[in-house]
Amino acid sequence: MHFEIELALVIGKKIKDLKESDDWESYIDQYLLAIDMTARNIQEEAKKKGHPWSINKGFDTFLPLQGPISKSVIKDPHNIEIYLKVNDQVKQQDNTELMLFQIGRQLSDISKVMTLEKGDIVLTGTPKGVGPVGTGDVMTAGIRVDGKELEEAKMRVAIEDSKGAYEYAET
Repeated sequence: MHFEIELALVIGKKIKDLKESDDWESYIDQYLLAIDMTARNIQEEAKKKGHPWSINKGFDTFLPLQGPISKSVIKDPHNIEIYLKVNDQVKQQDNTELMLFQIGRQLSDISKVMTLEKGDIVLTGTPKGVGPVGTGDVMTAGIRVDGKELEEAKMRVAIEDSKGAYEYAET
């Protein structure tokens, strides 16, 4: 399993064919902190065989979320620090100003393909440092605004073995 820390947007109203220059902030209700998990073994096997690989993101517990975080707390989502530690070692830590595409562009691109509805969650991308975790590891994550830790964004996730019936096997 690999982790990716991301700022998440909670959509507040329907978005269809948004222009990048539109007031994209008015479409966001609030923010969340998300850890986007990926089962790399499943992803790599499926890719190798030309199969769809969306299952690698779909397991129970594969999207821990923390928040909500008010828009009044994150006034500029392009200038916050997000971080993730594994067993108290920093693995990801960067400012959202380094996003490859700013949020207006992301929402514009997405809404040209699919309609975003109130309550939908959009992940905005991850900083460098994506890596693996295993059973027994503990991930902690958070957001800092102007160097100040946001209490509502503090997250702690202990990695446990799945209790479900799925067992990985090459197909």
